[in-house]
Amino acid sequence: MDSQRLLNLLVAIPAFVAALTVHEFAHAWMGNRLGDDTARRMGRLTLDPLKHLDPFGSLMFVMGALYGYFFGWAKPVPFSPRNLSHPRRDSMLIAVAGPISNLLQLPVWLLLLWIGGRVADRFGNPETKYDALSLLIGHAQSLDPMVMILGMLMFGVVINLTIAAFNMIPLPPLDGHYVLEGLGPPAITEFFDMIRPFSFMILLVLINLPQPFNILSSVLGPVQLFAYSLIIRTLGLDFG
Repeated sequence: MDSQRLLNLLVAIPAFVAALTVHEFAHAWMGNRLGDDTARRMGRLTLDPLKHLDPFGSLMFVMGALYGYFFGWAKPVPFSPRNLSHPRRDSMLIAVAGPISNLLQLPVWLLLLWIGGRVADRFGNPETKYDALSLLIGHAQSLDPMVMILGMLMFGVVINLTIAAFNMIPLPPLDGHYVLEGLGPPAITEFFDMIRPFSFMILLVLINLPQPFNILSSVLGPVQLFAYSLIIRTLGLDFG
């Protein structure tokens, strides 16, 4: 087992768990707010990670991280359109609540990262922040605790932006398909109902396609580059 990838996994787990827990809680909260208590009755209106994490999705995250990429999911939060006053609109609002929650987490992670960077400037060495960035991209140079903490905060930025973007892809079971259903004609719903039994397989195929058809690279690549730029600016790193 690659010790570097194992280290990345250990540092990324807190951010992964927090991002998915808040994401699923946001779905449950919005559904309950709009009159559907399905998620609340199933115990999903909570910030307890154990209520939201999917065993197989978590295993995929672990295995993926050990092979050099991060990919995992939580248990979908159920809702019943029959309990909603405006099913098309409200279904869309429940769906976007998850990605929006990840975007709202972003300033928190960036603030903590900025504070961590100031602490590192005062008590660390000049390379601490650069070592943390190296850890993020898979080339750790140091196991200093401050490096690990900064690395975790960096993963919080990257993972939340990635989850928000990935979930807005308009394909079942991702949140984006509810948005497309809410905005599009009835034929869109019929199409999604037709492919829904095969949607997970379709998603895996699209993820593993070569360029330029690979979803992870084409959609998430620019998002992750933006996340890295936010991290660099927040820490005031200079590569000149």
